[in-house]
Amino acid sequence: MKAENWINSYLQANPKRSMYGFCINPKYPGYFNLCFKTGPDAAIQYWNVRVTPRGFEMQKAEYSDVVNLKNGFKTWQLRLQDEAARKGRR
Repeated sequence: MKAENWINSYLQANPKRSMYGFCINPKYPGYFNLCFKTGPDAAIQYWNVRVTPRGFEMQKAEYSDVVNLKNGFKTWQLRLQDEAARKGRR
């Protein structure tokens, strides 16, 4: 819960930003969560990240290291925001 508390505190101080962090996933050995909020009023979301011998797997995509994992997450978020904006224009 510390990561969630930090994300909430950060977004209260920076309401025009979004924030993410890594959280332990106690239910599934070999996994952790990437938890994030897209704004202070948004619900916190959790994406499972699986640790593999070659790195990490998230959203059915493989990442060789944490830097690529974070960049992959940011790319996913931009894609989801673009899709939501296109749906809103219809």
